[in-house]
This record gives sequence, C-alpha cells and structure tokens, in this order.
Amino acid sequence: MRIVGGSHRGRVLNAPEGRDTRPTLDRVREALFNILSHASRWYEDDFHPLYDGVVLDAYAGSGALGLEALSRGASKAVFFDTDRKAIAIVEQNIDTLKVGNQAKAQRADATKPPRAIEPASMVFLDPPYGKDLLEPSITALAAAGWIDANTLIIAERDPRDPQIGLAGFELCDSRKYGRCQIDIGRMAG
Repeated sequence: MRIVGGSHRGRVLNAPEGRDTRPTLDRVREALFNILSHASRWYEDDFHPLYDGVVLDAYAGSGALGLEALSRGASKAVFFDTDRKAIAIVEQNIDTLKVGNQAKAQRADATKPPRAIEPASMVFLDPPYGKDLLEPSITALAAAGWIDANTLIIAERDPRDPQIGLAGFELCDSRKYGRCQIDIGRMAG
C-alpha cells in the first residue's frame, strides 16, 4: 500500500496485520481523490473540503485515507480507531511521512467520539462491513461537533448494503469499485 498522489506520492505505508482491517485499494483511493479534487462543485462559495479545514479518518486502520488527504493538500488530519495496533500503525505512518505537526492519531470509537474542537471539512468512514456502523457513526459524529452542513462525508460500504438513509443526508455522488461502494454526501444545514 502506498500514497498514490500529491507531495508524498509513491511512499509506502504500513498496514495492520490480520483480517480486522480492510485497507482501501490504491486504485480506489486514486479514483476517490480524483473525484474529491472537484468537490468544490457541491458548494456555493469557494469552500473546498480537501483544503479548507480538518480531515477526519474515523475508521483509520492504516490511516491511508487521511494521509492521502494530507499528501494532496489537506492542512490537518485526525485519525480514530478502536484498535491499539491500528493506532500504532497510523502513528508509524505519520512518523514515516514526517507529518506529525499536521496529524493526530487517537484511540476512539466513531460511534462514541470525543468532542470536536471544530467541525471537520471532510470525514472518511470506512467501518467494517456488515456491522451497520455508517448511520450511527454519522449521527454520533454530528452530535459531537465533527460534522456540520459543510462537512463532506465519504462513506465506504459493501455494495449489497443499503445507502445511507439518515434524514437530512444528501447524496452528492456514489461509485462502485468491485466489492466496495463509495457514497459521498453532506448533511443538510
């Protein structure tokens, strides 16, 4: 697994061992970030969620999504995972890329997150498949101040699972890549 674009392009990332983590494939990450590079089209002003604010990688695993965002111009990234080993891997990857001044990894559960200092401009949600964690995570992150009307939510799910059905969730884009479906949306303000 490697960073596929930006200032750290080609740098190799460590990934947690075992079956508990399912890293987003390089080709899927590349396609996703190509879509996100044009995300300003979903906003009425000059706001761009990749460059304007904090990125939250809420089911970090290796941290590849948040680190890719940093490589492509995000100013800050926060990483949550409940697994101590995953957080250790994220911290190793942060050290390897020398982005410690822009990144913070913490052991946290996206369904019971710590209070946010400020809303994230972009939230990556890539929970384990089949556990119905997307909607509870969005609800909890919004209640804790991580998600507001400007936050772009990028949710990865099994294509057989239903789309996010929360009241107020507006789907901006949805793409299928083999065994993964990526839904991009925002909560109505």
